[in-house]
Amino acid sequence: REAQAARGPPRLTALMAPPPWTPIPEEGNVRAVNFRPNRREVLCVEDSEANFELIKSILSDRPGVNLTWAENGGKGLELAREQNPQLVLLDLDLPDMHGSEVLGKLRAVPATAETPVIVISADATPSQIERMLAAGARDYITNPFEIRRFLLMFDDIFPEAAVG
Repeated sequence: REAQAARGPPRLTALMAPPPWTPIPEEGNVRAVNFRPNRREVLCVEDSEANFELIKSILSDRPGVNLTWAENGGKGLELAREQNPQLVLLDLDLPDMHGSEVLGKLRAVPATAETPVIVISADATPSQIERMLAAGARDYITNPFEIRRFLLMFDDIFPEAAVG
């Protein structure tokens, strides 16, 4: 007892919750995957600022959405590598490359291979829609699009973001 009194009261080891990210080995590198339960990181690859502003306005009532804009495919790929978005909204008719090339490059990189991609395009041809879905797009919506349908797609990916 004297020895314990000299050491002070017994210490409790606190169990700490794991950090909101988990390192995942990836071909010799370690990548931090941030699950961001209260943030929804969305990358919009769209050359039309007006279309981007429309999407921004539509998503404004969804809590925690952080929408980033890339005005071309190259910038979109760069931002996808840097920010590891949880969703990519992808136009097909981009000034520097076709959206199918962007999708292919996203799918070829382990960090973005499973990132959901919703294609938003004026091209409503069934063969194009089939090609993009077969290439790994999660969904495809044609411009101009029905806002309710777009929000249903978004809420399917982020169900906790749905508003009343």
